[in-house]
Amino acid sequence: MRIGIFITIIIILLLFPAAVFAVDVEGIQFSFGNAIILNAEPVEVSPAPTVVAPMLGVAVPMTFTDILYFEPGLRFYTTIVTLTDDNKAVPAADETAGSVSVLNCELRPEIGAIFDIGETIAIGVTGAPVLTFRIPVNAEDEENGESHKTAVSEYYYGSARFLGFYAGGFFSWAFGGHSVLRLKAGTNLPVYHLWDGDDAGFYDQLVIEPEIGMVFRF
Repeated sequence: MRIGIFITIIIILLLFPAAVFAVDVEGIQFSFGNAIILNAEPVEVSPAPTVVAPMLGVAVPMTFTDILYFEPGLRFYTTIVTLTDDNKAVPAADETAGSVSVLNCELRPEIGAIFDIGETIAIGVTGAPVLTFRIPVNAEDEENGESHKTAVSEYYYGSARFLGFYAGGFFSWAFGGHSVLRLKAGTNLPVYHLWDGDDAGFYDQLVIEPEIGMVFRF
């Protein structure tokens, strides 16, 4: 039931701008890429270095003008984390007794500019506030699993660690009349480090997101 409510809310958030503002819905985009999550913690604290997680995405490109566009979208990837002595969720090398599998869902209402450099080629820049919903889905420790999942949730939602800011750019190639191939790269900045008191370094938990997508025009 909760998952159904969550999905309904997400769909409303994606389509709300088109219903309220004067925008043209271009189509729907599906994408695949990687979430490259940087880890600034020492090996003694977090046994896993930088994490590379496969990432799937869906978005709804919309245009305000020939240049200005709006693209609300979702990105999904999974990670495995463990808790430090200070109850900080850090990357785990693999599924161990104290690890927790986490589903990460990024809500990115991107706004940006697109510039045509030919009849079928375009480049663009984009930015967006990011809400990352992190959902603990499985804990390896059968005895203390629920408490570990609760602690992971408390870490991510404490100090508003679900907030980020995305900045990126892309290259588009239109072909076949109704399809657009899009190569995109961006960074989800962990802006919550400005206030959460973590001294690991600002780049800790920064996410680099290269992806390739296909827009199917309506």
